[in-house]
Order: sequence, then structure tokens, then C-alpha cells
Amino acid sequence: MSIELTPEELQLQIAVVEKVKEIRKALADHGLSVDYTELVDIMGSKAHALHMLLKGRGLEPKHHGYMIENRGMPSDSPEFYEHVHPVEDLLAFLENPHANDDPVDQTIGEEFEFSVYSRRWGHNDVYAVTRTEYGWEVNHLAIGGPCDKGARPFLFENLRHDSIQYPNGLGGWFEWLWDQAESKGLSKEQVQEALHELAAWVSETEHNVPTGDAWRGYC
Repeated sequence: MSIELTPEELQLQIAVVEKVKEIRKALADHGLSVDYTELVDIMGSKAHALHMLLKGRGLEPKHHGYMIENRGMPSDSPEFYEHVHPVEDLLAFLENPHANDDPVDQTIGEEFEFSVYSRRWGHNDVYAVTRTEYGWEVNHLAIGGPCDKGARPFLFENLRHDSIQYPNGLGGWFEWLWDQAESKGLSKEQVQEALHELAAWVSETEHNVPTGDAWRGYC
């Protein structure tokens, strides 16, 4: 159900919609070669005025958490709406007050498998990986414990212990997955599938190390 607007609020909404259309059309026609400062200022000013009127009635617009973070300021700041994306959030909120609700983080405390091939042992090792409030907990045999979002240090201590080669930047991919699970509310199945992909990447790296005579005995 959409927000029922007062006549003043409705006029501001109409004006904001028109400015968004103008900016979008100008971008499509001219790209970034044109200065849109004046259009953005007008759009932002009217969007802020609409926000404050709604707030005054106890109907303050809600924005996605990432939108607040990206803008780096509270949503009732005069400069907050000087960008098309938060304005589009505002318009979506007017149509549906729940449009910008953040998804529920579903997988804190869930345990996953991370199965990687080991040349040393000639088979796959299965690590237990649990998503925690602050990162991951990684365990395999005697090595394990709490890790940061990049699965450091214990994922990598396990890999190095068994001389398993892994792609550069693997920690960054773990960190991205943790953040996506939080911001998009990924299901347990989606997180597990993503971890399978990362594990397959590690296994492929391990399978494809140099094997010529010159490397015999290395690792």
C-alpha cells in the first residue's frame, strides 16, 4: 500500500519524478560530458523537503542500509538526496513502505563444507566452515578457530600446512561472500554453492601446479 500524501507532498513528489526523468534522459543523451549540478541540486532539494514533511508526520522514509552507508550521512541530511539512487529509494518507499527493507541475514551460525583437493594426500580434504557474526570459523583436524571475513588466518594455515596451492585474492572472495550473505540475505544453499565454487577454484589450482622433472620434490 502506498503512502497517502498531502497536497504539498504530492506536488513535491511530482517535481522529484520529473527531475529524475530529466537527469536520466540527459545522461542517456549526453553521458557524463554535461554538468548536471543544477538539475541534481533541484532534485535533491525537493526530495529533502519531501523527506522532512513525511518525517514530521511520523512517516520518515526508510532506505536500504547500504544506501545510508554509501552516502556517508543520515538520510535527513540536506545533501543526502543529491544523487539519483537515494531519490529512487525515496520514490520506491512512497509506493511501498517496505520496498527498502533490508533482507534478513539467514546464515549466521550455519556450518558449511569446503572440500579441496590435496596433492599431498591424493584426495579431498573437507574443512568445516561456519559463518559467524564477525567472519568465519574454519576447522580441519588440529588447525582451526575464529577467522575474519576473509577466512584469515585458519583457512590459509590449513592450506599451507598441506602445501595446497590456492588462487591469489582468495581471502577477498571470502570477504565478498560474507558481505553478500548479509546484505542480500543469501540462503544456506546459496552460500554453500558459492563455497563449492571457491573450493573448486582452489582444487583446480592445486591440480594444475607444474609437474615436470624440474619440480620434483618441490612442495
